[in-house]
Amino acid sequence: MFIQLKNHKAHVFIKNEIDSSKKNLIFIPGAGMDHRTISMFNLDTIEIDHNIIAFDLPGHGYTSGPLFKDVESHTNFCIELLKEMNIEDPILMGHSWGGLIALDLSTKIKNKMTICMNITYPFLVGDLLLDYAKGNLDQAVEFLTKYGVYKFPEVEIKSMGFGVKGSGFYGRSKGQIKSPYGTKEVESDPEREIKLYPLKRLFNQTQKEISSIDLKSCNTFRLTDEQINALDNVKYLFSDKDKLARYNEDNVILNNLEVDKDIFIMHETGHFPFFEDSKQLEKVLRKILND
Repeated sequence: MFIQLKNHKAHVFIKNEIDSSKKNLIFIPGAGMDHRTISMFNLDTIEIDHNIIAFDLPGHGYTSGPLFKDVESHTNFCIELLKEMNIEDPILMGHSWGGLIALDLSTKIKNKMTICMNITYPFLVGDLLLDYAKGNLDQAVEFLTKYGVYKFPEVEIKSMGFGVKGSGFYGRSKGQIKSPYGTKEVESDPEREIKLYPLKRLFNQTQKEISSIDLKSCNTFRLTDEQINALDNVKYLFSDKDKLARYNEDNVILNNLEVDKDIFIMHETGHFPFFEDSKQLEKVLRKILND
């Protein structure tokens, strides 16, 4: 559905018709991604008690309007959208960069719970990845999947196409791969490219520079001491093989939190657990939501 805000025509994905008797679970996708990410989640048991809602942020998915270059502006966009939808006291869930937005948002609205998946704080992105994201989206996505993906899912995932013209299914012929970003030669492992396609295509946006903008905003985002001290009922989900957002028990936002109560660690997964092991992720999310 589309909702007209002051400066944006916001697209909101709702998995099923909203049921007023259920809790509202709001998902905020990671850098360069959009509502299609939620299609990779296994939410069958969770949607029994929850309305599953995903926001397309400005420049992502189908949301049009001015682009934002900092986390706080995206937070304000979410606040405006929640007010327009008359959603109060939601459960916030964000992945990676989206987890930073969810964390910031949780300090500015009343909500039941916040689930931050695969984040670190501060979330510092290296110059090499920033250079790739600015000049070559395919290189940036290759970097993210090289260091972020630990294993492939057991079952092939299918996802909807979207974004820049020319996107389509990978085709393989003597190592030639037709990707969302053009045709290229893959000499080392064409089969890997095909398996990664459902994940890689989620970064394919009509605004090609959006991944670069999002990643830069990670480096500049900071909570105030007051916000950190006010964090309440925030649950953190990490993956033990994640090289992009490693679990650090000494992180300032994890002070006085307990593993298996406030901190949950997925096993044998990397930065994209919804792609790598959606069943394990569903089990962990169900535990968090039911406690």
